[in-house]
Amino acid sequence: MQVRSVRFGALSVDDDKIILFPKGIPGFEDARRFFLLDHAGNPRIKWLHSADDEGLALVVADPFDLFEEYRPDIPDEAARDLGIAAPDRALVLTVLTVRAGQREGEPPVITANLLAPIIMSQDHRVGAQVLLRSGEYSVRQRVPLGMGGRAKSVPSGGGSSGDAQASAG
Repeated sequence: MQVRSVRFGALSVDDDKIILFPKGIPGFEDARRFFLLDHAGNPRIKWLHSADDEGLALVVADPFDLFEEYRPDIPDEAARDLGIAAPDRALVLTVLTVRAGQREGEPPVITANLLAPIIMSQDHRVGAQVLLRSGEYSVRQRVPLGMGGRAKSVPSGGGSSGDAQASAG
């Protein structure tokens, strides 16, 4: 399938790489089909790009890669709805938000939404953004700059630009 992207131009995406979000993503309910793109600047970052809206691409990452103590309690109903029979058949991503530094020369601030991860079935290519039962995680958990090592997930209570290439998701 050919997909037009505001950020990345024309993309060729295999049909088997499309992930269906039956209810969309909160705030983007009309966009139901997405695919993952690698971020050329950092292999730990991906783009969750809409196949329905050429301007919609969310910056995402594996939260377990970023926060060693992250242990989300995914509601059983959500796992059932997505057809996830075993934890190792789920792909969990967190949406990252990148804000420029307040002053010139100040590094950007990156936060992760750990309270509402995106969960996808690897077997059925179906996904949803799921609100966790536990309120111990934040929608704005600060991510260490460089993302070179894991951070301890301390409970506390978007987008960036760059080049990407189509990848498996």
